[in-house]
Amino acid sequence: MTAELYTALVTATEAGVTSDDGFLSLDVHEPEKLGGPGETTNPEQLMAAALASCLVQSLRIAVGTVEGSMDSVAVEGTVVLTDSDSSGYDARFSLKVQLPDVEDPDAVLAQAVSICPFLKVIESVDVSLG
Repeated sequence: MTAELYTALVTATEAGVTSDDGFLSLDVHEPEKLGGPGETTNPEQLMAAALASCLVQSLRIAVGTVEGSMDSVAVEGTVVLTDSDSSGYDARFSLKVQLPDVEDPDAVLAQAVSICPFLKVIESVDVSLG
């Protein structure tokens, strides 16, 4: 049996998203380019932020196993929406990782990707050193 370690609870409404602990409270709307009002964050930005920040936390663990520093580590998350062959949109996800102060960045990145819970379940995320 798998032990539950943490549960995040967020409620989304037409107006935005709010977490049960109150730390997250954002207006969320479609971007202007997709016919929304813009001027707020959008789901695509939240997804890019979630993927990038999850990998940063996994990198923190991986960097702790080698010589290196997290001081200059950065992960740039990108979500690209495209037309779908069926209905709605399709999405492409990519993460560009900077590991300037880490010995053997390829190995550290591979370890981080293997332990990142989001990357374990979301297929086709392009992760690269940049």
